[in-house]
Amino acid sequence: MKNFLPAVLLMVVALINCQTQKLSLTDVEWKLTSLNGKDYATAEPITLTFTGDNKVAGHAGCNRYFGSYTHSGSVISFGNLGATKMYCDGKMETEDAFMKALAEVDGYSLSTEKLQLKAGETTILEFIQ
Repeated sequence: MKNFLPAVLLMVVALINCQTQKLSLTDVEWKLTSLNGKDYATAEPITLTFTGDNKVAGHAGCNRYFGSYTHSGSVISFGNLGATKMYCDGKMETEDAFMKALAEVDGYSLSTEKLQLKAGETTILEFIQ
């Protein structure tokens, strides 16, 4: 019985902490886990970071990219995308597919640690924190 009260208090604190976490796109480095329905994992991840001033940037596998985004509700779009122009043997096909998919995005869903970018109803890019 002595251990019961501290255990209950710990559970209450944990639940309160879970409820106060706000989901946010911004100021998080998202790491790609799926590209066009195929699992993606390498030593050098493809990343995506949103800033509060509607800018987006990241690493596309070989090159750094940058641009802008707008979103409202579950609708999101990317614009003015640009990238550095290095060539990396064996990485360009994936990088090109990623950049093409990013340009096709028109919606998103966000859960605790997962971001899904969609084209219509289809998830084409999936990220974790």
